[in-house]
Amino acid sequence: MSNDAERISSITAELNGILEARLTELGAAMRATEAVTRQIISAELEISRYKQLQQSLNGEAAEIKQESAALRVRADEVSTAHSGLVGERDKLRADVARLEGEARDGSGESDRLRARARALDGEVEGKRRDNDGLRAKIQSQEDEVEKVHKLKAELKAKMAALGLKD
Repeated sequence: MSNDAERISSITAELNGILEARLTELGAAMRATEAVTRQIISAELEISRYKQLQQSLNGEAAEIKQESAALRVRADEVSTAHSGLVGERDKLRADVARLEGEARDGSGESDRLRARARALDGEVEGKRRDNDGLRAKIQSQEDEVEKVHKLKAELKAKMAALGLKD
C-alpha cells in the first residue's frame, strides 16, 4: 500500500504541477486579453473622435463652399456692374469728345461732362478694387476648402490604418 500511496502522491504532485502551469498560462492569456480589450476600447474612442471631427470638418467645408459660391455670385455682380460702368464711362468720354468738337464755346457743359467722367472713373476704380478684393476672398475660401479636403483625406487614412471604412 505504501507503494500505491507514493504513486498517488507522485501523480497528485504531477497533476498539481500541470494545474499550476495551466493556471499560469490562463492568467497570462487573461492579461493579454485585457490589454487587447483596452486597445480595442481606446481605438473605438479614437474612431469616434475622428468621426466627430470628420462630421465637423464636412460641415465647415459645406459652409465654406456656400460662402465661396456667394462670393462668386457677388464677384460676378461687381464684374457686371464694372463692365456697365466702363461702358458708360466710354460712352461719356465719347460724348465729351463729340461735344468738345461741336461746341468749343460751351465749355460749361463740357466741364460738367468731364467732371461726370472723372466721377465715373473713380467709381470704376472703386469697383475694380472691390472686384480684386472679392477675388482674393474667393481664392482664400478655395484654399480653405483644399485644406479641409486634405484633412479629410488624412482622417480617412488614419481611419483606414485603424481598420475602418468610411
